[in-house]
Amino acid sequence: MAQNNKLNKFLEFFTNNAVGVLTTITNEQLELTSADEVPFDFDIIQKNIEVPLVFLSVNYTGDQNFQLQYALPRKMVAMLSDFMMLGDGSAEYDPAEHNDAIKEMFNQILGSLTAELSGEGINITGDVANVESTDLEIQKEFLADNIMVPFTMKIIGQELNMFLVLDQVAIDSIESLFPTIESNASNEPSMDELITQLEGKDNSNQRVQQPSEQRQVNVSRADFSEFDNRKADLGSNINLGLLMDINLPVTVELGRKNMRIKELLDLGQGSVVELDKLAGDFVDVLINGQKFAVGEIMVADDNFAVRIVNLISREDRIKSLGK
Repeated sequence: MAQNNKLNKFLEFFTNNAVGVLTTITNEQLELTSADEVPFDFDIIQKNIEVPLVFLSVNYTGDQNFQLQYALPRKMVAMLSDFMMLGDGSAEYDPAEHNDAIKEMFNQILGSLTAELSGEGINITGDVANVESTDLEIQKEFLADNIMVPFTMKIIGQELNMFLVLDQVAIDSIESLFPTIESNASNEPSMDELITQLEGKDNSNQRVQQPSEQRQVNVSRADFSEFDNRKADLGSNINLGLLMDINLPVTVELGRKNMRIKELLDLGQGSVVELDKLAGDFVDVLINGQKFAVGEIMVADDNFAVRIVNLISREDRIKSLGK
């Protein structure tokens, strides 16, 4: 199939934004590459992605209205979602938990893509319409006349395949978004070469542990002075790039207290404000004002620190990150 330069331009925008967003969210280096489009072939998908797979639909509106669909391996969805939730990427796929996470990640990618296309004078907005785990037995009949674009993601020593599926309406819409692009020579593999590569690919890659270098830190319990059974106030704000380029404030909250204006006016140097927690109680860790974890105050190399002892549920964490 002849190379579509306008489609490739759109895919270049998508790929660059996907790599940037996913690298930031997962805190892992990854590569994402695409090959030439080929006619839809369920056999090729089935040879490269274990079925059932995750099928994600994206609606685009604005200068043009069209839909794109992505066939993702459950292993990829579980890995990216686990990294997003500060795990090590080894979680087993859980549709109730990971489908929401991959939807949130794709919406972050689409938001970044929208902003970049806007800078090119293109008004288009993408939004994830549906995410489901399916064997494609029903959908494949309706997708027979579509084309698909193979993608390969390299992350933590593994290669995972996914496919973008689009119809002629989507192709025509994408072509109308970009000005005329001159054809140029391409080193991309032919359809026959691509099919041979995909069919011969070994999908049994095992995760390769990446050694990490960590600075040794001496950690001990924090030793607070006694204030006649009252508590001292401690706050720490740390900027953490969690999603895209957004810096979210991380706050360790030792306690709270409501005071009347008269009491506030009476405060002076040396005044002691009693909080609502007992000495030695665990503290709340807030991210962007949302409770994220419970921790214990420590001292690390003469600096105050907090040791996480309990995280809130992953579902609640996903919701918090989107606020």
